[in-house]
Amino acid sequence: MERRNWGMCAVVAAVLLSGTCVAHAQKGKWIKSVSRAVVSQPKFPTTLSNHIQRKVLNTRQLTDIRLSVARLDHSILLDSPMNQRPHSTAFLFTATYQGKPSVWAVTAGHTAQLGEKLRLTFYNGKKEIPVDGTLVQQGPALLSDAALIRLDHIPPELRPLTLAIDIDPQEKLTTWGYASNKLYQINNLSFEKDNTRFIRTDFPATQTKRSGLCGGPLLNAQGQAVGIHCGSTLEDKSYAASVRIIPYLLQAYYEGSAQIPVVAKGIEFGSIQLNERILYIQCADNSGKLINQEDVYDQLPQSLIMQLYQDPEVRFMRFVLGSYHQDISSFRVLVYDKQTGTHTFEPLRRY
Repeated sequence: MERRNWGMCAVVAAVLLSGTCVAHAQKGKWIKSVSRAVVSQPKFPTTLSNHIQRKVLNTRQLTDIRLSVARLDHSILLDSPMNQRPHSTAFLFTATYQGKPSVWAVTAGHTAQLGEKLRLTFYNGKKEIPVDGTLVQQGPALLSDAALIRLDHIPPELRPLTLAIDIDPQEKLTTWGYASNKLYQINNLSFEKDNTRFIRTDFPATQTKRSGLCGGPLLNAQGQAVGIHCGSTLEDKSYAASVRIIPYLLQAYYEGSAQIPVVAKGIEFGSIQLNERILYIQCADNSGKLINQEDVYDQLPQSLIMQLYQDPEVRFMRFVLGSYHQDISSFRVLVYDKQTGTHTFEPLRRY
């Protein structure tokens, strides 16, 4: 398993200026590992129960995808020529919170920074429809690659997509996205895996234009968005963050926080905050003595979690939580007790 340097992951500006999706820039290895991240089936908050709409889109709503999918630019770069600045993709969807519907945009989490001002450009025929917005929620790191965009205004001619939480593995899927200032449609993608946080499909080797596709919708046969494209590999695989993460992003926006269950192979180890990430995992025996430690860096495959869990000497699994910019006093530890199947939190301490 290839390890990545944390400093490089933290420098988001380098990603933005590269003009490439993270997966493509790193030869697909990062997103390939992230697709195996620790996942869980989310329990949607009651107030967001109407957020995921199961109604099938009709043919009229699919007439022009350019009213739903936008080229995404960073506002600070708008003065540079369009063909020289990096860009990505975003798309619209409708959410209902406390009985009030609203329209949002979503993109891949690695394409922009929290709080950044963004420009979304839609098209109605040859007419450009610019919409400004702000990236207001991301995360959680390693468990997803999605970001929520609050829009300054919603032109009436735009058409938000419907979200779907279920995938028919027999259906062919389609990805839409802007690459090199052109909207591409990648058809007939075959479903391969859905671990409730990331969806894997095949990806045609002939699709050489990939930079900028991140943030575009992965659509099912009915035109519903099932995922948010977040990278493809040189091994002709594509990965999308599942739209199942969106209710958590919305809950965090409206309520200030959201708890994300950490689950692997049906075992729930506890929940973490949306803005937290797992930095490393410590394993201890019955006496509490440290017997193993695994640094996570930018990868958290389920196989690693289960390897540690299945070690007969391990009694306690300690998930050390933090972020890139916290000092050590603000870290905390999620402690899972294998014997009782319970979890607690404690301050970070040194062994």
